[in-house]
Amino acid sequence: MRMNDGLRVVGAACLWLGAACGGSPSEGEATGTATESGSSAPTSTTEPTGNNSTPSGTGDSSGGDSVDADSTPPTTTTNNPTPGETTDTTVSSVGETTDTTQTTQTTQTTQTTQTSGSESDTGTSTGDTTSAIDDTGTTSDDTTTTSDDTTTSDDTTTTGEPVKCDILPVIYRDHKTTHPDFGCHQNGNGARPGLVQQMLGGDLKPVFANGNPPPPPGYSGTAVQITSAATFMQWYNTVADVNIEIAGELQLMEVQPGIFSFQSNSFYPLTGMGFGNSEGFNWNGSFTTEIHTNFYYETGQVFNFQGDDDVWVFINGKLVMDLGGLHGPVAGSVNLDTLGLTNGLQYTLDVFHAERCDSGSNFRIDTSIGCFTPQ
Repeated sequence: MRMNDGLRVVGAACLWLGAACGGSPSEGEATGTATESGSSAPTSTTEPTGNNSTPSGTGDSSGGDSVDADSTPPTTTTNNPTPGETTDTTVSSVGETTDTTQTTQTTQTTQTTQTSGSESDTGTSTGDTTSAIDDTGTTSDDTTTTSDDTTTSDDTTTTGEPVKCDILPVIYRDHKTTHPDFGCHQNGNGARPGLVQQMLGGDLKPVFANGNPPPPPGYSGTAVQITSAATFMQWYNTVADVNIEIAGELQLMEVQPGIFSFQSNSFYPLTGMGFGNSEGFNWNGSFTTEIHTNFYYETGQVFNFQGDDDVWVFINGKLVMDLGGLHGPVAGSVNLDTLGLTNGLQYTLDVFHAERCDSGSNFRIDTSIGCFTPQ
């Protein structure tokens, strides 16, 4: 398996998404091109470069009293008072300084201290809470307290997670080749639209249209492309002993200024995983791909896809690209300006893909959408 590690979004141009089964005679040659709306997919020889992530949410705070790291070791001078006299007690120490001044009757106590848990000659205790006590043992209401525990360091910062605009989270589901809808017993020479309903289901999954509608003009292939609503439900829902869910991601790369792309002509991301490789092949070729993401609409955006097999793209819950059916590589394009979206507002983008035959798999997305964020 080789999986292109390019995928990215920002700007305004065009988008391609593709996965193909076009190498097998049973699957059909890649001759169909379906354009939903907008321009054809761009081509480029520009070397890809990754999108830059944007960090957010930094800040710092500081507090507490002044700290003199050069101060001398602590010294204590105490003048023993006599009744009616003034007593000055000064304690200095290395580190943070705290001034506490109080007057009790005729006794004045001034101290500068670092929390130490010791007690001065006048009955003044120091620690996380420093209190000045007069000769009678009465605690003054004017006591000022300072604790190192409440001092906030300048090193304290808050950093948010950067937004990964160029990463699309993916849910893959590996299927057995014995599943009624997988394997190469179905085929077609182009897309077979109409297999799913026009609106996304309440569970954010495509809904089977309860039938296999008549094919478009010039189509040749198997009449039945999806067996039933029950079998289709298993494509994008995890069912024990039917499929295996595996998380992944696709990374978009900037292939032209403002154009972001992921492309693979051998799209087998589950090789050696799930139920294992397909019999007779060096890859795993029976799986589905599910993508849910958000984006902000800007005038001029385009989303293009090219590949096989089935691909359905929903924007704001509505089907905008219908490349259903088992077929060779087919292209589709969506001009977002035709969808009635409001500039600057956020919308959902949901993409569903299936690779059903082992003979070949192509997957390409090209888009000018500037940034994708998880739903």
